[in-house]
Amino acid sequence: MNGEAYEQADNREKYFTACLLAFYQQLWLWGTHRDKLTDFNIEKPLWVFVGNTVSGEESDILEVVNFLADFLNNDAQIKTWLADLIADRTQIVDAKGNNIFQGRFTPLMGFVDQVDALYADILVRVFNAQAKQRLKLVNIKSSKGELALRVGDAEPFGLINIGDDAGFFGMAEDSDAFDSERDDFGGALFGTLNNKDSQLNVLIGSRKFTEGWSSWRVSTMGLMNVGKGEGSQIIQLFGRGVRLKGKGFSLKRTTPQERPKGVHLDKLEALNIFGVRASYMAAFKDYLREEGITPSDEILELDFPTRANLPAGKLKTLALKDGYKDNQKLGFKRTHFPTLYEIPDQFKDKIKLPHVMLDLYPAWRPGHARQACSADRGAEQGQVEPGLFAVFDWDRIFLALQDYKLQRSWSNLRLDRQKLIDFCAGAPDWYTLFIPAVELAVNTFSDIRKQEDILIRLLTDYTDRFYKALKTGYEGQFYDVTRIDEDHGSMLKLYQFEIENSDDGLEYQKKLEVLKKLVADGKIGEASKWNAPHMVAISFDRHLYYPLLALEDKDAVPLKMRPLAFDAPSEWEFVRDLESFYNSPAGKVAIGSRSLYLLRNADREEKGLGFALAGNFYPDFLLWLVDDATGKQWLTFVDPKGLRNLDLSHPKLGLYKEVKSLETTLAAQAKPGEPPLVLNAFVLSPTKFSDLLNVGDPTKKAELEERHVLFMEDGGDAYLKKLFAKVAAA
Repeated sequence: MNGEAYEQADNREKYFTACLLAFYQQLWLWGTHRDKLTDFNIEKPLWVFVGNTVSGEESDILEVVNFLADFLNNDAQIKTWLADLIADRTQIVDAKGNNIFQGRFTPLMGFVDQVDALYADILVRVFNAQAKQRLKLVNIKSSKGELALRVGDAEPFGLINIGDDAGFFGMAEDSDAFDSERDDFGGALFGTLNNKDSQLNVLIGSRKFTEGWSSWRVSTMGLMNVGKGEGSQIIQLFGRGVRLKGKGFSLKRTTPQERPKGVHLDKLEALNIFGVRASYMAAFKDYLREEGITPSDEILELDFPTRANLPAGKLKTLALKDGYKDNQKLGFKRTHFPTLYEIPDQFKDKIKLPHVMLDLYPAWRPGHARQACSADRGAEQGQVEPGLFAVFDWDRIFLALQDYKLQRSWSNLRLDRQKLIDFCAGAPDWYTLFIPAVELAVNTFSDIRKQEDILIRLLTDYTDRFYKALKTGYEGQFYDVTRIDEDHGSMLKLYQFEIENSDDGLEYQKKLEVLKKLVADGKIGEASKWNAPHMVAISFDRHLYYPLLALEDKDAVPLKMRPLAFDAPSEWEFVRDLESFYNSPAGKVAIGSRSLYLLRNADREEKGLGFALAGNFYPDFLLWLVDDATGKQWLTFVDPKGLRNLDLSHPKLGLYKEVKSLETTLAAQAKPGEPPLVLNAFVLSPTKFSDLLNVGDPTKKAELEERHVLFMEDGGDAYLKKLFAKVAAA
């Protein structure tokens, strides 16, 4: 909110009330749906207020305390505003006349006629209070810089963490809005914020939060006059809240189709930013835009459901057998106890050794556009200096990995401190580090600590890849045949668009609404003709859902979308080639009387189909041919990926043989009379054969094709004719 609007009438109090309600909504959702949130690692929400001034008449910290006191003292007026907010009645408008809180409090609609109950529950959840009493500011004498906030004699709900606590307390003692007292025996509170049983819900402080503090809890931020001229502090503050663990510690927010119904997980994963003073918020938004983030008040949201297009109960696929998943009796956690860095004998030559790539080049610099990937711009590469290992704190490094292991619940992974040191002292070929040379210079003790931190990041990533490779390698032996249905993880149900509220954005919104209507009406023929600049939109009637949407150039369109149906141009080129081939005379001959179906594999292994064959192969597409007369099916895994640096000995090039072994195993398990399932795998190379770096001999192309590596440069008709000929001969 800008300064002028902030000072009008009672807008200040209304704005604070909305900020508190937004935080309460997160607390309410977290408390109400905790049983459904376990897998998503959502921590208890924390409201952080950061001010620029601590003392004096313009004290931002005192302004926040006064508001909290007013919420308790002026309950009749507060309840009126709460009722308006949850009923979506306009309270404050932006420069365009829009209600700035429109649709923000939908989950709380059940309180529309129960505002007294809402207020009472806010007291319980936010203030730790069973009844309305006066706010109390407590100076904790034994802990420098800390003051507690509580209601009456209830447990403290808030903590003020500032440099001059005594000066602030002396100034605040004169206030009539709240009471104050000194506590000579109370312990420090700041260190308890991240405890699982923490009762602290509000943290108030100054800019000291930009350094040396981290928490997974931050969910709502109130920013007052912070960072007017300091962009780096803005981004650091912002970073306190955008971090979340995510499902499976993925560090990612969920997509709409991944969220459980009725939980409003998007509200819990969102970071609410409330700021005042236009000069600051304008700068804040500018820095968000530089980071590729459009401020939420400038975004139009569009949910775009797909339409399923699959034959019921017909198509066969593979799935891990029951009993072998995660913590089940025969699961990886219960049967294998690997030591980090040591590949068990049974997995040797079956899995690809992990390789970590870490890019520590700055993603942005004030006043400069976002840079390309470091690998693409020929950036400097570096290494953690082995000569510093003698002075590294190996206990700290070891405990960081132990902590990471515990966060992931990998109880079966064994870590050994000496083996960790020996691994790091060996050849550094397990990682590639992009970093400016100046960042590796050692001039002070803090530079040694910096290199330790870099090593921890590298080792954490390696540990993640190592464990997942072994787990997938084990599970790859225990597949069963199952059927594809609409609830399969690869059946994408919804795209979500965030469109800039600009003239260009509105044009794209109109175009997308047209396509959305065609899809909803099942008009796949008309949908297949839809197009928009810099967007990929494929409505292929043999794909199991439509449309397939992606962005050709993310920077050229006034919108963002997720998920993307494609990760690379070679993927949509393959689908377009297949669509053309399917409708061509050559395609009709190659496919014959069989039915063809295609499915884009989900981008995450726990949802789609991935297995440990050929060094953890994860195909981009599943392609079926089905003989409707006999029931025989040909399931082909297709991976359109570049091969520029791929050696002929790479495990992926042996996949075509390994799937045949899996096919034999599945056939032996099949019920008598069950129509056969034939498995094949192909790598489609968008890289021209002449550009391959590790082949050389032109005669090798035939050898590669025998290994089911086909080249897209030959043209869709040519490479697909070869693919279907090999499938038919299998």
